Amino acid sequence: MRVRLPLVPAVTAVATGAVLLTGCAGDPEVAAPKTNVSFKPVPTATAPTPGSTAPVNPGPGVIQWYGTGGEKLLHGLISTALSARGQHRDGKIVIDLGPLSDSLEEARGYTVAYIPEQKTQAVWTEARKHLSSGLGTVLNASGLGVSRTSEEKAAEAEAIGWAEIDEGIKGLKETDDRLRALGCMPTADPWK
Repeated sequence: MRVRLPLVPAVTAVATGAVLLTGCAGDPEVAAPKTNVSFKPVPTATAPTPGSTAPVNPGPGVIQWYGTGGEKLLHGLISTALSARGQHRDGKIVIDLGPLSDSLEEARGYTVAYIPEQKTQAVWTEARKHLSSGLGTVLNASGLGVSRTSEEKAAEAEAIGWAEIDEGIKGLKETDDRLRALGCMPTADPWK
């Protein structure tokens, strides 16, 4: 799906195909999976959390989550969110929000979506909620969602949506930082 953004205060939308965004906002979180997994990798070194002097032992679950798809999900969301935000900040007239929507759906539908470390899971969940909410708000403001009552209100809603996406990106950064502090080192830096 692509959204045409205004060069002037008017907001015009162009959809290159019908995209159904069912479940982008308000869906319940996936519960922790019930598994009898015996895989227990041991990190070679653990990084301390900021402000702490004791080493952190995240337990095998966090490293397993990261190594069996979590890194791909996190980096996919980071990449698509940064791309959409970059296109918006560059003043692009048409922004393809389909990849961000797809990444959010993939993360939401991941069968092992629960990070077995409470604070990291909370940050991850909140980041996805912000991204989903922001995406929905931008789409609605563009005219692909509900019809708008005025151009001014649509522009305000669009700005709110992009601010919400920015909050989601901050949450992704915090999630990435927390996972690194727990010993989950990325294969490539998703922020470059």
